[in-house]
Amino acid sequence: MRDKYLAVVLVCFLTLVLGGYGQAQSPQEVILQPVGNQVAFEMVEITAKAGSQLKVVMDNIATNPGMRHNFVLLNVGPEDTATIESIGIGAIQAGEAKEYIPDSKAILAFTPMADAGKRTEVVFTVPPPGDYSYICTYLGHYIQMRGVLHSVK
Repeated sequence: MRDKYLAVVLVCFLTLVLGGYGQAQSPQEVILQPVGNQVAFEMVEITAKAGSQLKVVMDNIATNPGMRHNFVLLNVGPEDTATIESIGIGAIQAGEAKEYIPDSKAILAFTPMADAGKRTEVVFTVPPPGDYSYICTYLGHYIQMRGVLHSVK
C-alpha cells in the first residue's frame, strides 16, 4: 500500500515540476473589437511574451456594413509615424483586391478583413522584446485605429 502511495505522490510531483514539458502549448488568445461603429479599437494595448504564439481574433462587432476592420502588426513602434502613414496610404492603393494589405516588409502579421458582424484571426510568433504598432488598414482607419503590442521577456 505504501508503494502505491509513493508512486502516486511521485507522479503528482513530476507533473507539477515538469508542467506538461514537451507538450504543445496553446497560443495566448486576444479578442480585438472595435468600439461599436466607431473607427477605434476597444483594446489599444496588448502584452505578450516574446517568442510565444499569439492568436489575435478580429471580432468586428460593428453593425454598420461600411465598418470593415482588420489587425495589422507592424515592425515599428508608435513613434514611427512615417512608416505607419506609409502603410496606411499603401493600403488604400492596394485596394480591395489585396484586402487593403500593401506589400511591405514592415508588416509582421495581419488578419483578413472582417466585415461587420464577422470574425477573422491570425496566429503568429511574438517578435523580440519591444513595442510594436498595430493598425486597421481599411480606407484610412489607420489614422485613428491604432494600438501597441508590448513584447516582453
